[in-house]
Amino acid sequence: MQGLFRYEQKETVIHRIDPRIKLIWVFSISVLTITAGVPWLLVAIFLSTLPFWILLRPSKEKITSIVFIFLTMVFGFMLSQSVFYYWGETPTFTIIPADFPVIGYITGGIHVYKEGAVYGLIQSARFMSSVSAAMLLVATTHPSELIAGTVRFTRIGKKWIGFPNEIAFMVSSAVNFAPVMIDECMITINAMQVRGLKMKGIRNKIKAMKFLFFPLVVNVLRSGRQIAIAADSRAFRATKNRTHFRELRLKGLDFVFLSYIFVSTGVGIYLSYIGYGSSVPGG
Repeated sequence: MQGLFRYEQKETVIHRIDPRIKLIWVFSISVLTITAGVPWLLVAIFLSTLPFWILLRPSKEKITSIVFIFLTMVFGFMLSQSVFYYWGETPTFTIIPADFPVIGYITGGIHVYKEGAVYGLIQSARFMSSVSAAMLLVATTHPSELIAGTVRFTRIGKKWIGFPNEIAFMVSSAVNFAPVMIDECMITINAMQVRGLKMKGIRNKIKAMKFLFFPLVVNVLRSGRQIAIAADSRAFRATKNRTHFRELRLKGLDFVFLSYIFVSTGVGIYLSYIGYGSSVPGG
């Protein structure tokens, strides 16, 4: 779980693709998940991200963590939507009837709807596709390249078009925040176990969470202060036009992947237009 949101330094095809092209790909996947509405099309969009994971060749631990996250996502969406499906008319079965004391009166009864489970599956497929593409972007793009790609996205004449340096720095820091938090949690938990804290059982784990909160907050604030000092020592925001160690230039592989993005996005939008698009639930 520690390396789930961390950049992996490898020499693969997906690593050599320009970060701007990968940003366009993540955006196109997000667009397709919004426009598509039938389960098979959403599953196809999700499956289209798997070949790139094969190219990445992740470790078994990372594969296990990703599968666990995706299965938890599917189960959570299907369970929540099957119970709280607003548009359901005929429940598959009832958990708490409407005439049940107090809870039934407040909620009007708690029912499980098959249509809600299907809708939860559709929503989970949308999230899994976007999350899979975003995790690939993080795992195959160095933070410095991600900053360079967002700041200098495209060039018109002599002017670069992209996000401000402050926004790019904030995005890069946010991307690195998850692995830093996980590392801090593991270090703190190991330190508490060495000092005799027991982690077996639900009660002990809840107790450990209470002891984990304050050291974690202090460590995160300390890390944030170190990042701020490092940025100031390197004269961040001292000049408007910053230089970059590596200049991004599109190559043949980038144009091939960009063509794939345009074709797949066009086909997906066309299928959504002819009747396989998203619709209002219950409509």
